[in-house]
Amino acid sequence: MINEYRINKIEETDHKNRETDAASVSKGDQRTLWFIASEVCGHGSFPTSERWTRDHLKQLAEAKQHLARKRRGTKATEYHISLLPEDTQRSLLGDDFGSVEEPPRAYSFTPIIPDFMEEYALIPGYRVQVSAGHGALNCDQQDPVRYLAFRRKWLKYRGFDEHELAIVWAKGDSMEPTIHSNDTLVVHLGRNSPADGHIYIFRNGDELFVKRYQNAFGSWRLISDNPVYDKLDIPKHEQHQFEVVGQVVHIAKDIGD
Repeated sequence: MINEYRINKIEETDHKNRETDAASVSKGDQRTLWFIASEVCGHGSFPTSERWTRDHLKQLAEAKQHLARKRRGTKATEYHISLLPEDTQRSLLGDDFGSVEEPPRAYSFTPIIPDFMEEYALIPGYRVQVSAGHGALNCDQQDPVRYLAFRRKWLKYRGFDEHELAIVWAKGDSMEPTIHSNDTLVVHLGRNSPADGHIYIFRNGDELFVKRYQNAFGSWRLISDNPVYDKLDIPKHEQHQFEVVGQVVHIAKDIGD
């Protein structure tokens, strides 16, 4: 059983931690009609307990959400006077009791995600095809033609900086079954030091191609996942002709027609 000391400590802590605003006041002949729990408790049939008052006000507002709102500049919730019992209204407004009307219900569309850009990052996609075959012509620097949205939580989990990512498209079949023609590739442009086993986009002149990398005693071994295609070994003295554009970190593909 909870003793009286513990009850007093709980109420004392609640009193210290509650979020309130300055009491409502009259401004000239215009009376404030929105009240927070600390301004309502003790009026009319409401007891002096702020916790009880706060909980009861929440219950009253469940069916009339338009009569509850956040008080500007605070985290406290304030309630319209018309939500309260008559004796409480009379105690709060005095001679003005009975002259207050319930404000009209405001209907508005609230999106599932209040701020899309807080939840998602838009990664730019370029009209560039990288070959999963015999090479594809790389277009000159160009503006994005579309954007794909990725959750920021996922980017953070993977340790990605959205500004280092770009989207291109695959062409050819040499990387099947891992990458099919027309698959969407998310490329991490900051990862241009190849590591064994990972897939990278390489540039040689005007050609861009996607291959799996392996270090073969100083040579770059570029491997096609499709066994029909031979591996390509690039000796150290020829590696300066190649640029590692970035690592493929995500593949998106269609399934079915």
